[in-house]
Amino acid sequence: MTSKYVLGAILPLFGALVACGGAQKPAVEPVAETPAADSTVTQPAKLDLDNPTNRYSYALGMDLGKAIANVKVPLDMDVLMGAIRDEVDSTRPVQMADSVAESALQDLLLQMQKQKEADEKAAAQKALDEQTKFLAENVKDTTVKVTPKGVQYKVIKAGTGISPKMADKVQVHYVGALLDGTEFDNSVKRGEPLEFPVNAVIEGWQDLLMVLKEGDKVKAWIPSALAYGEAGVPPMIPSNAMLVFEVELLKVFAEVPAIDSTALAPAVEPAASPATNATAKPAEPAKAETKSAEKKPEAKPAAKEEAKPAAEKKAQAKPAAKKAETKPAEAKPAEAAKPAAKK
Repeated sequence: MTSKYVLGAILPLFGALVACGGAQKPAVEPVAETPAADSTVTQPAKLDLDNPTNRYSYALGMDLGKAIANVKVPLDMDVLMGAIRDEVDSTRPVQMADSVAESALQDLLLQMQKQKEADEKAAAQKALDEQTKFLAENVKDTTVKVTPKGVQYKVIKAGTGISPKMADKVQVHYVGALLDGTEFDNSVKRGEPLEFPVNAVIEGWQDLLMVLKEGDKVKAWIPSALAYGEAGVPPMIPSNAMLVFEVELLKVFAEVPAIDSTALAPAVEPAASPATNATAKPAEPAKAETKSAEKKPEAKPAAKEEAKPAAEKKAQAKPAAKKAETKPAEAKPAEAAKPAAKK
């Protein structure tokens, strides 16, 4: 990896400058820096920005300065500006070889990463300390309520509707902000409420919604542990950020209406009653079997095959019918009574 690409990863514009300057490196012996050259480092008290060269030169410097400002490690600005002059001015010698510059920039990247991690860790701890202190003071307000999991909220407008359950869907208006007041989302400004299942949002929202009633409007403080935790949602929501919401529960779309569950309850209990089953079951099999016994003599295949006179068929059918009617009457009640006795 060449030095211009490493630098380009840190400072996009600065990488381009190095690339341009690299083509102008003089193949001459280094010369001593003169005092006159040093005087060009200082910015004139007043610039003629109507001059096109001055205007884009200064704009380029601003862009470079913004990139350098993101380097959160100590820099010597005099050395940095001197290196820029050495690269841009073909009459000036470059005092560092490309391989040495590449190594130095790799060290810079490592230092930047370490500093970034240290800053993020300090900011996360600070956020955690601030929310712990805030919640301890906020709960002293007698108008502040607390959900089962620890979300604090204050009722702005009381509703009278039903409360949602985990499987229900809700429609809400909300404004979301950080503890310092920085707003990160606002459905009111968009002019469009949001609809979603209760179980599809962060734990703090779930806990809050299930204690609200349709029509409620509240201000809520959701601890980071019930929101996005240490990870956060960069860049909008930092690590360990407590979230402050104004929430208005406009509508609850219940998955199963409460009236259905109460209507079904009485119908199930009589069906399970042993007394009802015992009286109903013997009667049904007896009727079914008697009917089948009565129909059997009429549908005998043997009667069709034999070419007997109608008088003889009647004579044969009548005794069979009597036997069929007598046998079920004697045997079936005993058989039907056995399951009932076991029960």
